[in-house]
Amino acid sequence: MNRRGWAGFLATLLVANGGGAFLVALVAKDPLISRAIWTSAAVAAGVQLVGFGFAKLLMAKEKGIFLAWAAALSVRFVSLAVYALLVFKVFGDSLVPAPTLISFATFLLLTSVAEPLFLNA
Repeated sequence: MNRRGWAGFLATLLVANGGGAFLVALVAKDPLISRAIWTSAAVAAGVQLVGFGFAKLLMAKEKGIFLAWAAALSVRFVSLAVYALLVFKVFGDSLVPAPTLISFATFLLLTSVAEPLFLNA
C-alpha cells in the first residue's frame, strides 16, 4: 500500500478532527461539552483510520473505488450506531449525549468527504 495516501489522509484527519475540536472547545463554555467534543474527535479518528484501512485493502484487491468507499462508509455508519448506544447507555453520566453524537457524526462526515482523494494515492 502506498504511504502517500496514508500520510495525506492522516494529515487531513488531524486537521479536521483536531482543528474542529479545538475550535468548538474554544467556543464551548461548559467543560462537559468540551470533553464530549474531544472524546468524539478521538473516537472518530480511530474509526476513520479503520474505515480507510479497509477501503485501501479493497482498493489493493482492485474492487473499485465506489465499493471501497461504500465499505468504509458502512464501517462509519455501524460505528455511529454503536457509539450512540454506548453514549446513552454506558457513558450517559460523563458525556452529554447531543453534543457527543452531533460532533461524532460531523467528524465522520468531514473526513469521509475527502477520503476518495487519498484512496487512489
